[in-house]
Amino acid sequence: MPEPVSAASAMLVGVAAGVALGVIEAEPRLGMLSGVFCGAVLFLLRTREPSRLKKAIYFGISLVGGYAITPAVRAAAAWLPEWFAAFISAASVVVVAMIVLDWSEVAIPQILNRLVDMILGRQS
Repeated sequence: MPEPVSAASAMLVGVAAGVALGVIEAEPRLGMLSGVFCGAVLFLLRTREPSRLKKAIYFGISLVGGYAITPAVRAAAAWLPEWFAAFISAASVVVVAMIVLDWSEVAIPQILNRLVDMILGRQS
């Protein structure tokens, strides 16, 4: 069961971030802002991360990242409603970033080792 203090602080951080994102643009798009906020809240509720600090950081990344990539998602899939594109963007941005980072921790050292072997002429 979530602690009331952590849930309240997460919501406070979310509201503050939403207001900050809304102030960035002269005319805030409420559909996009509400979609990003709902997606970030969904991610926050579904994450299995035990640390409250990491949850708050992931929530902030989800808000900002979702807000940043929503225009690209809309450009790629113009048929998606703005709210849904923002919701999906915010809910998935941290998950996709973690998958890419986990893959890069394994793959990049192997690729660099092969590259060094090729440059030095060693057989693997």
